[in-house]
Amino acid sequence: MGKRNKLVEGIVIGAIIGGAVSLFDKETRNSVIQGSKKLKDKTTTLIQHPELVTDTVKEKYETIRTTIEQVSEDVSFVAGKVEKLKETTPQVMEIVNDTKEAFVEKYGDEQK
Repeated sequence: MGKRNKLVEGIVIGAIIGGAVSLFDKETRNSVIQGSKKLKDKTTTLIQHPELVTDTVKEKYETIRTTIEQVSEDVSFVAGKVEKLKETTPQVMEIVNDTKEAFVEKYGDEQK
């Protein structure tokens, strides 16, 4: 026989014992029972109506696809604006420098 992994075995046994001990508390026991009933009901519903899972997955897919399209459009828009800004910035700087030179010529270097 091969080696047994005692760590995993110990963890599983500890989890089982810990779960059993926690069920001594009435509130915890009721919570587990209610959660189990809900899980059973949901599982039964999904087994009886698998189209619900399919429809939910399709809805989520469409939501994600729409979001990705919107983000892509937004990124394209911003990229276009950045490109325009790159084109306009040198022109604006040239206008500012021309204006500065005009003031310097007209009023001299008095502003310093």
